[in-house]
Amino acid sequence: MTDHDADKIYLGHFWLPHRGEDSAVEGVMALDRHGATIRLRDLLDGDRLDDTTIFARLQGRCTQATLFNCYGSWKRNGTGEILSSRVSSTLVAMGCIREDVGGYCCEFRLPGSEKWLNDPCFDLEIGDAQEMHLHFRALESFESVLTNGATLERTYRASITGRRSGTESYEIVRKMIYRLKPDSRLILDKHWAMLNQLKRLFEFLMQHRLFYEDIKIYDASPIISYEPDIKIHHFESYSNDQKQLNRHEFLIYSYEVEGKVDALINKWMELMAEHPAPLQHYFHAFDRQRKDRVLHFVWNVAALEELHKMRFGRKKLDLIDRLKAMRDRWAGAFHQMPSDDVLRHIKDSRHYHAHAAADLRTKAAKGWLLFRYGDFLMALSNLEILSRLGFKEQEAIFFTRHNHWMREALDLTTYPGADD
Repeated sequence: MTDHDADKIYLGHFWLPHRGEDSAVEGVMALDRHGATIRLRDLLDGDRLDDTTIFARLQGRCTQATLFNCYGSWKRNGTGEILSSRVSSTLVAMGCIREDVGGYCCEFRLPGSEKWLNDPCFDLEIGDAQEMHLHFRALESFESVLTNGATLERTYRASITGRRSGTESYEIVRKMIYRLKPDSRLILDKHWAMLNQLKRLFEFLMQHRLFYEDIKIYDASPIISYEPDIKIHHFESYSNDQKQLNRHEFLIYSYEVEGKVDALINKWMELMAEHPAPLQHYFHAFDRQRKDRVLHFVWNVAALEELHKMRFGRKKLDLIDRLKAMRDRWAGAFHQMPSDDVLRHIKDSRHYHAHAAADLRTKAAKGWLLFRYGDFLMALSNLEILSRLGFKEQEAIFFTRHNHWMREALDLTTYPGADD
């Protein structure tokens, strides 16, 4: 299936839940950046479609599809009679009609991650006669063996386009793809979990949201063919929130890892598998990009608490004691140490906003101050997570010095101005 196929409309038969193949309905399916939509030629009879799986035999280039995460909608007239029906889905497996969609290899892109990896893509030589020689490989592949038994392949495919009309103009397109190859066949959910773990690593290192592209599964198709038989059409609700990458915002740079990218990936995979709670809280706040100041603050408190428990145990401690321990542990990162009053204000604010402690209503932080506190806690979490990945405390502090946001967050100077 080509990139252009996603804009085409497929006619076909669909098997809805509780109906079976003998009572298939006919409709039209459209794929676009908002997901998949089926317009049915007959009316739904009220069957519940939320979070179901629908199978389809299609006419066109792709003849089969499995739709997940479905939900139905109807248009009714004044008397309540259904006039038209439609089914929407955020996840579609094109080329497959089985509920346990999966395979032996998952291929995908994470646009932007190659900017952090910063692999050299060409060599330029200038000769004595000022002739220029450009050297690059059309195909480069690197493999990493992960601790969970899977192999991660990172492949660059280069192509060159140009026109000859008296003035030369050339463009080198060198897209990078990832391929996850487990020891045995995995269902889509298992592939998705590994894919998401890798995405989260680059989001953390780059402090920037990334989005999947061109997800493909090799099941019946041989892995060496580079011709997958299942294409995953996925809609992500925040995919329109992309902003321009800025290398100065990266938490650390790839050259600082000194060729230990494989070890870093493995440590991250282990951390996410063994201690999911702190990273889940961290990315709850990260994904929302400060859209809600209360949630941004509360989730970051939860993340830092869980990170503290990982290091110092789960013994019962008051939040103020955990905050003081973290402040003292990362004392070298501050230009000015946050006072006990600030930490106490964070504790009171958390109890008010998370537990509705009415007696703390007047003491709790509100407005922009919640953003500042949330950023302060996230910056501390960044340092702690780097430490969990094997960086020494002074290394973590030194590597993040270039990041202006980290400095301002630790100094509690983000969002300057009066609180509302």
